[in-house]
Amino acid sequence: MASVNSFIAPTTGDQPWVDQMRKTLKTQIAVPIDTPPLSIFSIPQTLKDEKPEAYAPQRIGLGPKHHFQTELYQNMQQNKLTAIKRVVKPHQIPDLEDQVAEKIKQIIPVVFACYDSFPEMSEDAFAWLFAIDGLFLLDQLGVYVEKGFAIDEKDFIMLENQIPLIVLKEIEKALLQSGEQNAEDFWESKFRFFARANSPFLLSKENIDFSRVNHLLDYMYHSIINNETTASRDVNFVKPGSIEGEKPATEELLEAVIQAAGLIPAAKPFLGLLGSVEKLLYESEEESSIQEINVPSVSELGETAGVKFVLSPNEEGIRNISFVDGTCYLPVVTLNYDTEVILRNLMAYEKLMAKNSIMGGFGLELTEYVDFMCGIIDSAKDVKVLREQKIIEGDLRDEEIVKLFNGIGRSLGNMSGESSLRKTVAELNKVYDNVPSVRIKKEAEKQARAAAKALTFLVSISGTLVLAREALVQASGSNTTQMLVSFVSQQLGSFSF
Repeated sequence: MASVNSFIAPTTGDQPWVDQMRKTLKTQIAVPIDTPPLSIFSIPQTLKDEKPEAYAPQRIGLGPKHHFQTELYQNMQQNKLTAIKRVVKPHQIPDLEDQVAEKIKQIIPVVFACYDSFPEMSEDAFAWLFAIDGLFLLDQLGVYVEKGFAIDEKDFIMLENQIPLIVLKEIEKALLQSGEQNAEDFWESKFRFFARANSPFLLSKENIDFSRVNHLLDYMYHSIINNETTASRDVNFVKPGSIEGEKPATEELLEAVIQAAGLIPAAKPFLGLLGSVEKLLYESEEESSIQEINVPSVSELGETAGVKFVLSPNEEGIRNISFVDGTCYLPVVTLNYDTEVILRNLMAYEKLMAKNSIMGGFGLELTEYVDFMCGIIDSAKDVKVLREQKIIEGDLRDEEIVKLFNGIGRSLGNMSGESSLRKTVAELNKVYDNVPSVRIKKEAEKQARAAAKALTFLVSISGTLVLAREALVQASGSNTTQMLVSFVSQQLGSFSF
């Protein structure tokens, strides 16, 4: 079933677009609830390529993105219908269509706003799809509260598998009789229980504003992020290369030589070689610097700089990571078999909301934390230190934890802003870099890199000049000589050594 975007730019005249906008706006205004934000996205292919099974449900397909996925549909549809029977029977609902599906159908125009794309279906089909999946989710969360398990917990956390909370509220309103529990309180208690049991982090003790919750994954995300004792600035990403920096003089000179060589026909075969040298010398460092936060590992900081890692007091969260008097305070993180799936979907949700939300309120704090953990965990030795301090808990083996953070902690972007975690990283690096042995080692490495660049640069220049000499001999008597001499003189005159 093909997916479509609800808004397509006009290609066959303006009138179809005008009609679509008129109808969409009219139907959304007619629905007596606020239009929710876009919050359920298709996972970008770049993330799927890293680990497809972390984003695609394995047993349960929920919502328009996965309900009709062939294998999931065939294996789970009867289970869904059986679960629905368990839910509606105590409420004595004689007609599921009139009391549930029709109520959902009335809000379908605003439900569409939650999705970046959805299949082409009638509103009746959408209403039944959401009725089935919403009632099934209600059943499974109820079973989870009572018995502590569900068919597949991690499938309920996946971003593409989310059911909008506005749909779930309509379902519960249809089920509840007058005088019974409020629908919002009903769902919040179930969301809280499920999130607390499956979150890798401690949740905020303060209740979040449930009226602004988008779905189950959104509830877990905000409950994690808002577990703090003090305010913290948002941290955002900018694309690599969007922050301009001043080029080194040697790079500018090499570019000038490449331009000069381009004026000489005989030197053109060497332009590719010079371009490769330039890329090797000046782009490799930039590419490596955007992969993760630059910070020494736990064992390096401990053995070399005497830094201690201690569990944060008062059950604090990721916003309260700090470094005080030689001690780095970190929150507890519980790592089990399903943790990577949960982390990946939380991070994907954070990034996509930060990119697409028009209401703001989304930084990249969870992504920053994972990048930090990727930086300080290089080996099982680092994990052992953190486990001994009760910072890492759970059943995942030390080697698997190293593999998890080495595979997941790539933000692929530069962070802007000065969060408390960024300040902590700067302080850790400062302490580490001030150790005499580290300072000497880094200076030696710096000099070695400079020498290697200088040597490569001189070899490149020599090769180009040899080519230039041969080309000038061939072009003797033409004005190429004068043009080349003038160009190189101008370029060299702008550098001071």
